[in-house]
Amino acid sequence: MKHDHGPVCGQLVPKQDLLQRLRDESRSAHEALDQSFLPFQKNPAEHLKPFLAAQMAGLTALSTAVRTSPDRETLGLISEMLDRLEQDCRHYGLSVPVVRHKRELHPVALSYLVIGSRLGTEVLRRKLMESELDHVPLYFAPQEYKAIWRELCLRLGAMPAIGAEAEDICTSVIAGFELFQEAETLTRDLTEKSL
Repeated sequence: MKHDHGPVCGQLVPKQDLLQRLRDESRSAHEALDQSFLPFQKNPAEHLKPFLAAQMAGLTALSTAVRTSPDRETLGLISEMLDRLEQDCRHYGLSVPVVRHKRELHPVALSYLVIGSRLGTEVLRRKLMESELDHVPLYFAPQEYKAIWRELCLRLGAMPAIGAEAEDICTSVIAGFELFQEAETLTRDLTEKSL
C-alpha cells in the first residue's frame, strides 16, 4: 500500500517553519519505525524484552552520534532514560546489540527525538499497565518532559525551514529514526537466534 508522506528533504512548502518541515519530512521514517514496534504495541507483555533491548541500543547509538553536547534538559532526560534501561536490561538479563551511527547528528535533532519519544512512551506505558505485569520496567516510569517539549516546539517553530542548519537538523532526525530501525532489526535477529 502506498502512502503520501509529504515532501522529501529539500522540497519545502512555502512559509513552512522548521517544526512543520521536520514533521513532514520525517513522517515516513517515523511511521516505518512505529510499524516495526507494532508487535509490542499489540502485545506489550510478550514483546517487552526485545522492545527494551532495542530502546537501549537505539538510545545509546543516538547519544554517541550527537555532534556536540545537547542542552542540559535533553542531556538529563537521556541520561535518566539510559540509566533506567540499563537497570531494566540487567533485571531481565538482556543482550543488547551495538548500533553504529553513520553520521553525526545535530544536537537539536537529538532533543527532538529523545523528548518526542517520551510522548510515545506515555501511550505505551498505559497499554503495559493494562497487561498486569508483575514488574513494570523503570523505563516506563513517568518523566518530566512536557515543558521542555513545548519549549523545543516553540524554538523549532521560530526557526526557518530553509538553510544549512535546517537541512542538517532534518537529515539528522531522519538518521536518528533509522538508527532506531536498525536497533529494532538487530534486536529481533538476536532474539530469534536465542530461541
